[in-house]
Amino acid sequence: MGRDRKELADKLSEVDKLIKSIKLGCFNLGGNTIEKPGVLGNFGAPVNEPKPFPLKADLKMQVLKVIDALGLGSKLKDIQERLFELTKERHNIRETLRTLNKHELLKLLQSKGTIRGLYWVKTEWLEDNEGRLKNKHKFEGFQLLFTDEQIKFK
Repeated sequence: MGRDRKELADKLSEVDKLIKSIKLGCFNLGGNTIEKPGVLGNFGAPVNEPKPFPLKADLKMQVLKVIDALGLGSKLKDIQERLFELTKERHNIRETLRTLNKHELLKLLQSKGTIRGLYWVKTEWLEDNEGRLKNKHKFEGFQLLFTDEQIKFK
């Protein structure tokens, strides 16, 4: 009886994973992508359609998508406001950002000699072993406020 219960629990968890992947839009049937009518262009190649924001996804995934959409080093307030625009729900994302930082998906840009960081950046936006932020991810006025020697990523 215990073995049957374990088998059923395993099957149930597989179904749950399948449902989550379908909701997130990452499920392919048999390795083949599902083609929608009108998706193929003139040459038979799929046209890149913007993926909708994952409203049903975990808050961590939503925060990462928002930071990707912003594309620049951003303050907590800016990330939170953009998330509210997309989800229409107020979330306190401070702990979520800290968790993503702990898992090294995000870094906090701070001036050397200070305790507080100001801007959140994705780890993949850094070059030279986390020493510098790539130019395309620097916000307007970044060079006026910071030099590469004045900042560190925590």
